Amino acid sequence: MKALTTVIFASLVFVACKAPKEDSPIEVAFSPDAEHIEEINTECFRYVGNKDTVLLTTHIDGTNITGTLDYVLFEKDKNSGTIEGEIRDNRIIAEYTFMSEGVTSKRQVVFKNTEDGWKEGYGEMKTVDGIPVQVNIDSLDYSHQMALTPIPCD
Repeated sequence: MKALTTVIFASLVFVACKAPKEDSPIEVAFSPDAEHIEEINTECFRYVGNKDTVLLTTHIDGTNITGTLDYVLFEKDKNSGTIEGEIRDNRIIAEYTFMSEGVTSKRQVVFKNTEDGWKEGYGEMKTVDGIPVQVNIDSLDYSHQMALTPIPCD
């Protein structure tokens, strides 16, 4: 009797551990073919004028944005780094982590999509947790001429 119980138990374990059938709902739900993978949208923008160049490369996934931002301003130190943030109300609001003169720094950047292109907003800043951020994002000045316009990404 003990041997019969062991055989029945082993059979039940074997059946329970068997992989799902190919057409089972579990396998269909987790198959790579059934996954919806959104393509991340990559775009590049540039401003060139008055011996200054600004280059912005964005990778947009829904409302999240990452990318690179480089400033080469005449008679100023080059800033080169990455952005990470979100797109909200036709604006990019991101943390810019950059290298300048061998020192890594962070600050908030805000770009607004205007009819001229993406323009960085300037205004009063305060330091929060060691990072300069805009005091009031809704009252930034975008009246300068430095508009980043679309270019092909390399």
